[in-house]
Amino acid sequence: MSPAAHLPRPPVPRTSVASRASPVPAGAPAPGPARRTFLHAAAWSVPAIALVSASPAAAVSGPALTFSSASYAGVACAAIVDAVVRLADGTEVVAGATVVLQLAGGYTFDAGAVTATVVTGGDGTASCGAIHVPAGGAAGSIAATASGATGATATLTAFDARLLASPRGLSDADLIPVGATPVALDLYLSAGALYRSGVGAVATGIDAVGALAPSADDASAFLLPLRLGDGSAAVFDTVSNTTSTIGGIPSDATPVAADLFLSDSTLYRGGAVVASDVDACGQLIEHDADAAARLYLPYRATDGTPRLLRLPDGDTRTAFEYGTAGGPPAGATPVADDLFIAAGALHRVSWDGTSAFGAGVVASGIVSWGALTPNPVYAGERLLPVITTAGEAAVFMVSGNTLRLARSVPAGAAAVGADLFRVGSTIHQDGVGLVASDVTAVGDASPASRGGSRVVVPLGSAVASC
Repeated sequence: MSPAAHLPRPPVPRTSVASRASPVPAGAPAPGPARRTFLHAAAWSVPAIALVSASPAAAVSGPALTFSSASYAGVACAAIVDAVVRLADGTEVVAGATVVLQLAGGYTFDAGAVTATVVTGGDGTASCGAIHVPAGGAAGSIAATASGATGATATLTAFDARLLASPRGLSDADLIPVGATPVALDLYLSAGALYRSGVGAVATGIDAVGALAPSADDASAFLLPLRLGDGSAAVFDTVSNTTSTIGGIPSDATPVAADLFLSDSTLYRGGAVVASDVDACGQLIEHDADAAARLYLPYRATDGTPRLLRLPDGDTRTAFEYGTAGGPPAGATPVADDLFIAAGALHRVSWDGTSAFGAGVVASGIVSWGALTPNPVYAGERLLPVITTAGEAAVFMVSGNTLRLARSVPAGAAAVGADLFRVGSTIHQDGVGLVASDVTAVGDASPASRGGSRVVVPLGSAVASC
């Protein structure tokens, strides 16, 4: 879910895949992202006749043209270079034939041309050259004709997804459908299917998703909880790229984070109940300075008390500081790890009265926040981006309990994660300034890998011009 203008980590339930991001009007043109070529896998191992889209295979007799794929795709403002046309008469290839190519839908060859002529080689094939992809995610086509031969047509589509990393900047997200909703890491949703950059579809039949979070059982994996179309629960694993269904969870339970699901006020993990008094959940994350590498989920109980769930232990406890001076009051909102907020004051709590960074009120004057992530600049530190009551962007440095104003971030920003903030259709980085433009949707910020400090945010974009 993209950070909102109020509480970027609202209490569950997360109801719909469509709720993960809300488009906004495009802003100023982006500083040109790195232009590169996208290679779409050709498939001559498939019978070529199956790839002819101009007419049914049964109707083809005599020389016929085919493309190496029924469709090609590339990143907006980049180029498709793997399109290949082939001319054959039955099993016999036709060499030295002149083939005329025609583009439609805003796609062009070099110098803006929409037609090109190629000659087949000894194997009956010819490269179609560089096909330049227009801005805006247009759909188009490429047609091939040759004298005395049956023609062929293939579809052309554009990707519009980007990955923003802190540090390292923007990169293209390949094999993501146009208009897909960014989720987290390099994951997107489109028409009930989960897509991964560079991989394509990795899961289907999805009705709703929760938050990507660390696995409590695999130190290298992140897990994304899913509710499938039949109401069952499932979990996608980023290491194996596989989805596993989870039994023992009530139908239509709300996916929360990792392998946690909520039904009414009962929280389930792996089919077992881990808490039965849950009113609202914060962000599940590795607990700071925990030698056992536990995960903490802060939550507000149905009676308003601030509580903690530890994983993989599966035990819960009311925050030790509750009811003491500096402790969070009843009704406090869970933020992430051991942090709660009430009346603009950020409270750190502990499991048993011991905390490596101290407990009590650690910051004040906060109205909204983004995702707690590693500090992408200083290893071992974590950052929570926030918006103050004065409307200013700021970063809370967790281990130092220090809140400072963000630099080079305009007023009116919303916190995303780490040192990143969104202002309309632009993303700004603390101390850097503008790092992404033409942004239509923003996913959740997360570490690029377990134990790493680089932070990644998936984006939807609408490139205004090439």
